[in-house]
Amino acid sequence: MESTEQRRSQRIRFSSKAILRYGQDHALEAHVDTRNISYHGLFLETDARLPLNTPCDIEIHLIGATSAMDISAQGVIQRHDSGGMAVAFTSLHPDSYLHILNLIKLHEAV
Repeated sequence: MESTEQRRSQRIRFSSKAILRYGQDHALEAHVDTRNISYHGLFLETDARLPLNTPCDIEIHLIGATSAMDISAQGVIQRHDSGGMAVAFTSLHPDSYLHILNLIKLHEAV
């Protein structure tokens, strides 16, 4: 069976805490599961549904056994489905890009 998958990037699965800030003073700060992440965006498993094209700032907090790191980006709400919503990155800090690159490489080796 041929796949119709058209995504451009390798994705990985992991769980973390994400904080999504939008509008003047609004935030989605609950613990959410990050279903996947790439260089282009991520999918948040949440019951919240922001309108498509809503600009937002996102922080992803990764906590390991011996260290922690944060990924920061700006994005827009790109799509919804029954499990949550996708955020497309519009700006990604260079350090955050490197963190995502390392996460993907680490998971490819597993």
